[in-house]
Amino acid sequence: MRHFNLARLRAPCSNKGMTKTHARLTPLADSLPATVPFVGPETQERARGRDFAARLGANENTFGPSPSAITAMAEAAGDVWMYGDPENFDLRHALADHHGIAPENILVGEGIDGILGYLVRLIIGPGNKVVTSQGAYPTFNYHVAGFGGVLETVPYKDDHEDPEALITKAAESGPSWCTSPTRTTRWAHGMTPRRSSA
Repeated sequence: MRHFNLARLRAPCSNKGMTKTHARLTPLADSLPATVPFVGPETQERARGRDFAARLGANENTFGPSPSAITAMAEAAGDVWMYGDPENFDLRHALADHHGIAPENILVGEGIDGILGYLVRLIIGPGNKVVTSQGAYPTFNYHVAGFGGVLETVPYKDDHEDPEALITKAAESGPSWCTSPTRTTRWAHGMTPRRSSA
């Protein structure tokens, strides 16, 4: 998922015989700065005029898809004319069986950007405070701002997130969400998003 630039929507447009108009954004969307939280490697390659020797910043599997995945995709290609199952029933049940959990615990989305968007939309409303680390996943912050949440950040400590500082900040901020959306440091500290009752 890539995000469009709000500046483009705000820019006047004109066609022959039509007057200049602006996109009609909601007040919240109109209040947001024009920003793109993740600049894809292709955009960066075009800007620098050459390809990267290695795509290290895109969180991609450098080995590419497995041969069995390529075979499965090729076999399924004949059915791409149909809409996919919106419940992802077969995939969720296969993943649930593989991991030994209930299918209801599996959420299929269009990548981490989309899933973070769903999460924020479900639990963050206008004015809700969200405590996170400076330097944490930028698209999470983008979604929080986009749904009217208020970001409160704490700095990293020794090049990783500081759980104690996050919890302290959440307590100071009153009712808030304290989150650690950076996968590797969350696993290192065993953290999960939690609601502050302060």
